[in-house]
Amino acid sequence: MAEHRAIALSDMPENEMVDVKVGGRDLVLVRRGNDVHALDGKCPHKGVPMSKGTIVGDQLVCGIHRAAFALHTGELQAPPACEALQRYDTRVDDGQVFVAVPGDGATDGHGQQPVWPVPQMARRGDDPRHFIIVGAGAAGWRATETLRIEGFEGQITVVGDEHSGPYDRTDLSKAYLGASDTPSVTPLRDMAVANEHGIELRHGRAVSLDPGANELTVEADGSQVVLVYDNLLLATGSASRMLPLDGADKTGIHTLRTEVDAKCLREDLDDLLAANGKAKVVIIGAGFIGLEAAASLTKRDGVSVTIIAMEKLPMARLFGDAFGERLLAEHRDAGVTVLTEARTEAFIGADRVQGVQLAGGQVVDADLVLVAVGAKPNTDWLPFETLRDGGIAAGQDLRVPGQDNIYVAGDIAQVPTPWGKTRIEHWRFAQETGELAARNMLGGTRGYESTPFFWTMQHIGGSYTLTGHNGSDDVAEGDVVPDDFAVRYVRNGEVTAVLAHGLDDHLTKLERDMAGEGPLPGDVVNLGALG
Repeated sequence: MAEHRAIALSDMPENEMVDVKVGGRDLVLVRRGNDVHALDGKCPHKGVPMSKGTIVGDQLVCGIHRAAFALHTGELQAPPACEALQRYDTRVDDGQVFVAVPGDGATDGHGQQPVWPVPQMARRGDDPRHFIIVGAGAAGWRATETLRIEGFEGQITVVGDEHSGPYDRTDLSKAYLGASDTPSVTPLRDMAVANEHGIELRHGRAVSLDPGANELTVEADGSQVVLVYDNLLLATGSASRMLPLDGADKTGIHTLRTEVDAKCLREDLDDLLAANGKAKVVIIGAGFIGLEAAASLTKRDGVSVTIIAMEKLPMARLFGDAFGERLLAEHRDAGVTVLTEARTEAFIGADRVQGVQLAGGQVVDADLVLVAVGAKPNTDWLPFETLRDGGIAAGQDLRVPGQDNIYVAGDIAQVPTPWGKTRIEHWRFAQETGELAARNMLGGTRGYESTPFFWTMQHIGGSYTLTGHNGSDDVAEGDVVPDDFAVRYVRNGEVTAVLAHGLDDHLTKLERDMAGEGPLPGDVVNLGALG
């Protein structure tokens, strides 16, 4: 362990993150009086510099995606990160701060050191109980690791319908599609770690459930097996909706939900570009997945993109006309053709799609089509009453009503929150509900006490973020210009959410203020203060 002088104590403001490079590593230091805390300088989630974030109490909060870490230990305390921050020993001598770092040369995948620590987890022990998690996505895998983090030593089986282990699904419509070289999907966890801690990932599709017998039937490779559980978590996620139109079975028509979907789309596009040097891509749908895909695909040389949107303005129904106009202008300025108030009627072509026919007869030429018209919860196989949208209404503890040992999390779960009963298809919300469900499977009784948070990347630098949860009837207040802005959504005099670009420190504080409270009085959420 080598000790290095890092900085003079007098050069460190109180309770602020200070970037330093020590022994070839990027660290952040935080001064509390004469004590200095040293932690790895980049967030494990996307490698974002932690110094862009905020200190809230004894937590360091990433300024971009709001992962939170304990100041004194680096322990992971809130998603979307899955690892902790490495902590380093420090001492202050004669006004100078010294930091001890190992010299093993390990890297973390972002070219920095060290490897981010995996949270401390129990291993399989003598506990005879068997917990099954259906779904290896954000909610299911977060629940799986939370069980081990909380000390559960029983058998854990994760049933996943994809051959790969858990991965960051948010990459698929962003960097993965736009990469000019061969991309890879970011895994949430190396399966060697899962094996070490006695977590079994079983490939298969859950096809039936007998709650009375505590039996789950899983189908894989044409055969079925019955698994018996003590506690069951359903985190089955959603499936892409397809348009039931003439020609929908032609090749060259894609959806985007899974890693396989993204790879098939990429390979199809790569083949087109290799053969012709150009490709016309048509995206049906102007939700965030369709818009993100458009922003990513326009980065590829030779690719032209057309969006077919039913709405006059994208996302305006939920976020207001001003933001819809901003998104529309942003895409058009980037060279995307956006056809608004347009309805798709059929897919044109022989075996492969060659065009999309709109109501009124117009045909939009297409070499490849991405259908991005929303998703439906994977709940058709379950013997429970579902909501009109396919979700399952959970109790406060995320238990299925009438069931003692079956829980839900993620996309399929309608959860009681301070914003009302909500079903939110956000990556971070899925992780939070998975974590909460796991703790309640072990005897907890807590409900959702966080703040919904969502981000999307379009053409401009940085992300648009939504803090809170608004409805389509909420009134939008505020301007969407210049580059950094904040729009608040108001219902009955209370602010339900804030949509913003930039202003991350202010919004981190707002998130903490809303957690467990929900909408806040309008005079508390001051847009002038945010700006």
